Amino acid sequence: MRFTSSRRSVVALLLCGTLLSQSAPTVAAAEAAPSKEPALLLKYAAPDLPDRSAREVLDPIPAAVEKELRIRWVPVPMEPSEKASSTREIPVPDDAALRRIAGKVSSASERMERVESAAAERMLDDAEKECRSYRFTEATRPFLAEIFLRRGILRLWEGKTSDAEALFSRVRALRPGFTPDPALFPPQVLSAWDAIGHRPVPEAELLVESLPSGAEIFVDGERRGVTPARVRTKNIAPVRIRVSHPGYRDAETTGQWLPGDTEILRFSLPGDRVARLGELLAGAARGKGGGAGPLVEELSVAAGTSRVAILMLEKGATGEGLRARLYAGRPGSLDPDLLGETSFPEGQEGAEISGKWVAGTLAADGWPRAERPEKPWYHSPWFWGIFLAVVVAAAFGASGGGGGSGGSSGGAVAVNF
Repeated sequence: MRFTSSRRSVVALLLCGTLLSQSAPTVAAAEAAPSKEPALLLKYAAPDLPDRSAREVLDPIPAAVEKELRIRWVPVPMEPSEKASSTREIPVPDDAALRRIAGKVSSASERMERVESAAAERMLDDAEKECRSYRFTEATRPFLAEIFLRRGILRLWEGKTSDAEALFSRVRALRPGFTPDPALFPPQVLSAWDAIGHRPVPEAELLVESLPSGAEIFVDGERRGVTPARVRTKNIAPVRIRVSHPGYRDAETTGQWLPGDTEILRFSLPGDRVARLGELLAGAARGKGGGAGPLVEELSVAAGTSRVAILMLEKGATGEGLRARLYAGRPGSLDPDLLGETSFPEGQEGAEISGKWVAGTLAADGWPRAERPEKPWYHSPWFWGIFLAVVVAAAFGASGGGGGSGGSSGGAVAVNF
């Protein structure tokens, strides 16, 4: 083999080194990496701990622990009944239903012409009740507007002007373009209608309460505050109301409300299994019994893993910072063992400290540590130092050899193998 110049020999050495660094196999790469063990992490924050403070610390912990241990977190098993709800499918009125409603409104009108107020009121009540049993559509809205208009007239007959104006406002919300015809309605009705002309269009108002309170309220997916609170909706269509509280299962209901409707919605939020587990462990820490073992075993079986860690977060003893207790599940429905407890500051700093503490504590309990990948020999600085030294020496040696041969060689260096 022959190289024709000293410069080419240097380039060749560099290329060989580069190819070697890219293609040299290692034993670690050839062997399959050991599989990660499934594990379950149950996180519980004390009720008096603000949700934001808890999330800042708890959310980064799983990823931080996975870097240190040879595990993969599995999802927390869902409850047998995923959520408490009272949703219902509201049917769309068919032609037969619309004919029945129209007949009732017509009968009420006839009773009013005969000044049979009580009978007319009963017919209007029946018509409204049947309308509300169906989905509010463009087919039912005119009937509802007519019902409120007739009721408003009945209130005027009784001398209840303010009640009549409230009912006329609902008519205006349901039929924005409607105006009473002076040829068909008496001056008393026209005067009450004119009185509501500059008032805001009414909305449905719902008082949403929950047990426990402090749950977030969502109306059709949009956050509207925290219980207890009043929420308003303009939708004359089915509306989904959902409340959500950390440590409890969501509760929701689907309903529909007309302009001017008011209603109190009360939700009782059932605690999820993690919340119940946290309460049991908190009671055990205060010397008030235990009994968390069967629940941990239930979660362990449902998740398909025997490795269960329970991290409980609460306020520090001095009111500043946070305090954490770490438990590990034990087989046979035995109560989980307390592995340790520690204090740390809030925020990102606390998240970093707690993540390392959790990983180290679990490792001391026998959880497998992550194996650090060994660097290939060609990544060693010693290798590259020696390699560069050889290259430089070869370059100078080749240059010197070419100069000592006189001019006869023309700068060529012969290397024979």
